[in-house]
Amino acid sequence: MRILVANMSSLLIGYLKESVERSGIYYLMGEIPVWSEDPLPEYINLRTVLSKIETMMPSAYFTYVDAVKIGTFPEMIDRELTAMYKDNVLYISNFQASEEDMYDDVIHEIAHAVEDNNRDLIYGDQRIMVEFLGKRKRLYSILKNEGYDVTMEEFLNIKYDEDFDMFLYQDIGYEKLNNLVMGLFPGAYSVTSLSEYFAVGFERYYMKEGKNLSKMCPILIKKIDLLDEIANEY
Repeated sequence: MRILVANMSSLLIGYLKESVERSGIYYLMGEIPVWSEDPLPEYINLRTVLSKIETMMPSAYFTYVDAVKIGTFPEMIDRELTAMYKDNVLYISNFQASEEDMYDDVIHEIAHAVEDNNRDLIYGDQRIMVEFLGKRKRLYSILKNEGYDVTMEEFLNIKYDEDFDMFLYQDIGYEKLNNLVMGLFPGAYSVTSLSEYFAVGFERYYMKEGKNLSKMCPILIKKIDLLDEIANEY
């Protein structure tokens, strides 16, 4: 009798999940609504992506997210972004090269949600800022030697600056910048601001690249280790 009831319960849960998904709404961690306002490529299985993401990081992180919207959003187009975090909502582009690229985008924006709710823990002792600025100063010297017209003032600003962002993205280009910052930053985009330094490190950490970063960015990785430890206590 118990086996029969269990089987019926399993069938009912499966039916309900399929019914919900046919409506176009999925649920991350069974609670956070996820829907696509514009179609994803056929090679992206949203259920697979969400299931994988649920296993990649502590469940406590998802409490910072109210919803996930997938589609083509004007603000993201204007800023040439593939993902964005705003007001507890993750906005993810429906233009994805692969499921792995989608994991990257979702984890990166969850990083900003985690950051938004743990600023004192992450930045309170200013150690990440000191590590970041040290790297920025070294990059300044590298770019000077490469012949770029840069000022130290730009490199000492830890906040997001659109002109500086476009300089990195368009004038230098991420392909070249990635080569220039190899062994110094987790990637080209992490140069953009202190916030992106944290988010790219967080993304790489949960994409299982943390060991590769521990020597390059020791303070950053120690902070993420601490966040992970606290999150796993819940």
